[in-house]
Amino acid sequence: MIRRIWRVLPGPLGIRITQAVVLTAVLLVVLHFFYDWLGTVLLDQGGTVG
Repeated sequence: MIRRIWRVLPGPLGIRITQAVVLTAVLLVVLHFFYDWLGTVLLDQGGTVG
């Protein structure tokens, strides 16, 4: 899958690397906010149990 995404990126090697770094950073930020949302909706919010 990573190789397939790498082949789809346009441009020379330097631009491909830049695009891959930016894409990875964006995906990590989205993942962070997804896990944060998931923690507040489904998991314990820090209160006492019982």
